[in-house]
Amino acid sequence: MATVACKKCGLTREGLAAPPFRKGTKLEDTGREVHENICASCYKDWIGMSVKLVNEMRLDTTDPRAQQLWLSQMRTFLGLDGGASDPWAQFLDKRVRVETVGGVKTSATLIGSTPEQLNFAEFEGGAPPDGFTPSTTGAKGSATIPRDAVRTIEAA
Repeated sequence: MATVACKKCGLTREGLAAPPFRKGTKLEDTGREVHENICASCYKDWIGMSVKLVNEMRLDTTDPRAQQLWLSQMRTFLGLDGGASDPWAQFLDKRVRVETVGGVKTSATLIGSTPEQLNFAEFEGGAPPDGFTPSTTGAKGSATIPRDAVRTIEAA
């Protein structure tokens, strides 16, 4: 296995033995990009995050919209889309302290993001606090909040 300059962790480490997506599929180019730019350790972290994302958001992996969301979250998590443009991407799959513009403070795990909203799970106390919209499709205890309703996010 070759070493790669990993875009996720910033270190030069051992890469994947082979691209994670098969040749001839629509994800072949993405698989090559992951193989050339992501270390094996960070990709393993993505697999753990991926399981959490699918379970917490109850993604139907046969639905093209869910597949696109999964792929978008993978690219953000691994830093393939220049995660530096999203200051909160560094907190994906991490326990964080969140403060809303309404003054609500809580701890939760950031499990996903879109340009419009952030998705959280595992809230302290179990239930999402005021200002968070409980997920109707995700697991009990997961919720979303518009990005512009969040004042700060920091490591817990």
